[in-house]
Amino acid sequence: MRSRILAVAGTTVLVTAMAAGCGGGIDLRDENGAGISIGEDGDVSVGDGDTEIGISGEEGSPGAADGGAVVTDELVNVASDGGTVTEDCGGRDANVAADNATVTLNGACGLVTVLGNGNQVSVGEAAQVNVMGSDNTVRYASGEPNVTNLGSNNTVESGGDAAN
Repeated sequence: MRSRILAVAGTTVLVTAMAAGCGGGIDLRDENGAGISIGEDGDVSVGDGDTEIGISGEEGSPGAADGGAVVTDELVNVASDGGTVTEDCGGRDANVAADNATVTLNGACGLVTVLGNGNQVSVGEAAQVNVMGSDNTVRYASGEPNVTNLGSNNTVESGGDAAN
């Protein structure tokens, strides 16, 4: 439930920021600090209010262009412009903040959020899929996720390569 509240609140903030022409980054966090922030420089920071994980995208760090993900007990975070990443969701929520990445999330996920352009994401199963950006394709192997699409030319459909 907390993830869905975050998703709705985050979506509202994102739409408001985009409408206002905000170019200085995005902060989608609740009053406890849980959520995701994307800096003006593209750095991604994700946390649950207690634990914070930052992904800079610099060479050799998780999320660099050569592919990468940071996985915690509760979250799978992928920031991999142009990379290929395969991870097991294991009931976790998943965030994909990338451009032109190929991501496979095997197993069941809770909330899957895709932020970027030109991504190909395969999910075993998801309760909710939020897509922000353009030209993203998200395919799920089973289930019927709730879908929020805040972008252009995005596709969310059954199919894909992920194992359920």
